[in-house]
Amino acid sequence: MTVWLTLLVAGAASYSFRLVPAVLVDRVGALARVERISAYAVPVTFAAVAADAVAARATVSTAGALDAVAPLAAAGVALVAARRTGSSLAAIAAGMPVLWVLAWGAGR
Repeated sequence: MTVWLTLLVAGAASYSFRLVPAVLVDRVGALARVERISAYAVPVTFAAVAADAVAARATVSTAGALDAVAPLAAAGVALVAARRTGSSLAAIAAGMPVLWVLAWGAGR
C-alpha cells in the first residue's frame, strides 16, 4: 500500500506543478517578458535533444565518424526546414528521416 500511496502523491505533485502555473497565468496574465521567452521553448528543446544525441553517439566506444555526423546533419536539415517554414512539425518531418538513414548507414 505504501508504494501505491507514494505513486499517487508523486503523481498529484507532478500534476500540480503543471496545473498551478496555467491557473496563475489565466487569472493574473502572463508577463510580457515570459511571453517573449516562451517563443523560444521549442527551438531550445530541439537543440538540447540534438546536443544530447551528438554527445551520446560520440562517447560510445565503438563510435565512428558517421555516428557523430548523423545527429548533426539531421539537426542542420531540421534547422533549415524550421527557418523556411516556421514550423516545428516540418523540422521534425525533415530531420528525422535524415537521422534514421544516416544512423542505419552507421550500423546503429
